[in-house]
Amino acid sequence: MDGCLKDVEQSDSACPGAGGPARVLVIEDDAVVRFNIVSYLEDSGFVVSEEADGQGGMDAVQATPPDLVLCDLRMPELDGLEVLQRLHADRPELPVVVVSGTGVLSDAIEALRKGAWDFVTKPIQDMAVLEYAILGCLEKARLQRENRRFQRQLERANEQLRAYIEQLEQDADAGRGLQQQLLPPIERVLGAYRFNRYLLPSLYLSGDFVDYFVIDHAHVGFYLADVSGHGVSSAFVAVLLKSLIDRHLARYHESGDRLLLDPAGLLTCLNAELLAQQLDKYTTLFYGVISTEQNRLSYSNGGHFPNPVLFDGQSARFLDERGFPVGLVRDASFETLTLDLPRHHQLVLCSDGVLDALPAASLAEKRVRLLEAAQRPGLDVDRLLAALGLDPGGAYPDDITLLIAERMV
Repeated sequence: MDGCLKDVEQSDSACPGAGGPARVLVIEDDAVVRFNIVSYLEDSGFVVSEEADGQGGMDAVQATPPDLVLCDLRMPELDGLEVLQRLHADRPELPVVVVSGTGVLSDAIEALRKGAWDFVTKPIQDMAVLEYAILGCLEKARLQRENRRFQRQLERANEQLRAYIEQLEQDADAGRGLQQQLLPPIERVLGAYRFNRYLLPSLYLSGDFVDYFVIDHAHVGFYLADVSGHGVSSAFVAVLLKSLIDRHLARYHESGDRLLLDPAGLLTCLNAELLAQQLDKYTTLFYGVISTEQNRLSYSNGGHFPNPVLFDGQSARFLDERGFPVGLVRDASFETLTLDLPRHHQLVLCSDGVLDALPAASLAEKRVRLLEAAQRPGLDVDRLLAALGLDPGGAYPDDITLLIAERMV
């Protein structure tokens, strides 16, 4: 993740250069030492405030919380250990770097035990050592905020997923309705592209899933997934996959995480995420990104079969490459392929349930049948089903899913 993420608990100014320089509070009773530290830190680009005693430091933290506190241990009245203990109790996320006399190892141990993030001895011969300690603590605080943010995102995603699953478990009718709601519109125009989809589950719920969406002004993403097995358990994984990809889309918009533009990288990440869930399920997955400005397709095929068909207005052909399914093995590798697209074209994707439903005797004959059916300008799913001889209301042994992406000239 690039840069510093804005967090509601603490300003991202704690990461220098992201929203402003870090704010450091120096609590030191020795005026000369305090002057030297403050001058050096200001020259290094920090925004520095100062207090001469522990109580003043506590009041300053309460009034305007800094990004880091630099505190001397030996001070009259409210000493540094007491300040440290109170800060750790009230604001455990606030980094505190302790400064104390040379050679007093017990001070360092006690300070670290009470919550200090680092310890620097004085006299400070090289101020760069102090700056290094401050930057290290600020980076640690940033990472902790980032981790908390991701944890909250994961908790929200898990809550949403649990809500989906509870609805699916409570009522099969509600489950089917919910799954249909998660699907994109049957037909949708995204820029220069018209997307059209069809999904007929073999049981009440489907392990197939399809989606298409705008990534940014220059990219459109789409995928077709076919989860192993059938019914409720496979539908759960299809919903999980939708949730994971939506989360990566949100990260792209929130923080510029470009994983969604890297098909092989996305499949690698999804592979690890599905395996971590220990669901005993895997999915074949074709994921593509269309650069609308360059008229170029980048894609990665995670075991999906049959391969997508590209029709250029004259002839149709299957796209190359088929790799490992997603969520099957930990060391699965995926490849991103790129293809310059014709000015006018159609991409036709279907699940293997379509091949199972075709009456032809051999796989080769079924592939030819699919190529012939895809060679129709202005194709939509109704015409494709008719060309394949499939009944839209029929009963089939496997889920049947179709996705057509047409560039409109």
